[in-house]
Amino acid sequence: MSAAGGDPPNAHSPACGSADVRNTEHALAYSPRAFFDRLLATHAPVVLDVGAHRGESIRFFKAIYPQCRLYSFEPDPQNFAELEKVSAQFGTASVQVALGEKQEQCRYYRQGISHLGGLLPIDPQSQDSLGYARQAANEAIPVRKTSLDLACAELGIDHVHILKIDVQGYESQVLQGGTRMLQHTDCALIEIGLYDFYGKTSSFVEVVNLMHGAGFSLWDIAKLSKNPKSLRTDWIEVVYRRDGAPIPGEPG
Repeated sequence: MSAAGGDPPNAHSPACGSADVRNTEHALAYSPRAFFDRLLATHAPVVLDVGAHRGESIRFFKAIYPQCRLYSFEPDPQNFAELEKVSAQFGTASVQVALGEKQEQCRYYRQGISHLGGLLPIDPQSQDSLGYARQAANEAIPVRKTSLDLACAELGIDHVHILKIDVQGYESQVLQGGTRMLQHTDCALIEIGLYDFYGKTSSFVEVVNLMHGAGFSLWDIAKLSKNPKSLRTDWIEVVYRRDGAPIPGEPG
């Protein structure tokens, strides 16, 4: 138990050990550059941004690694128009396409809140929603979809240092379409939904199985979003590192 004889009112479990002290020390030592330098053996990584929205990840990764080569994938024409502006500003590449398990024409479900759109509609009966689901637009528009393997082949990408995936419940399909490229990827950042917003809650197990099967080990749970209604976790951002990837500071 805590030395003070009690737990703070917002504690999830009884205080024990030195977790709070370690977390405070972590916060003082952490920076995005320090974090990724532990994962990568290069200062000019190739970054794939799957589900690029309007270019937020371009600004993020270019601030960390100015020399990175970054490729952004976004299917929604409205988001892509804004993405292209940021891409042009930073000299990166952007492609208007969705990534998934195979190449085909499919539907993208645009929402009134732009970052909530994706290849899965929002479930209006969601029990975890904080109010948006019942009024979700779910405006279906046709988009082109291809696989990660095919997209990399077309762009001449043979090695990926950072694979970032944020696709609103469609992450396992993206991984299924990248079985070849995963063997040439050093680390992956994947947002995984744990709630019923998109009508499914099984993405976590699917992603774990796919990543372990591809030879990756979990490196970190980098972010999480708590739900004030259910008091559970809505989504997490996990970081995987491929077993056998070059170790920072050692010859590649």
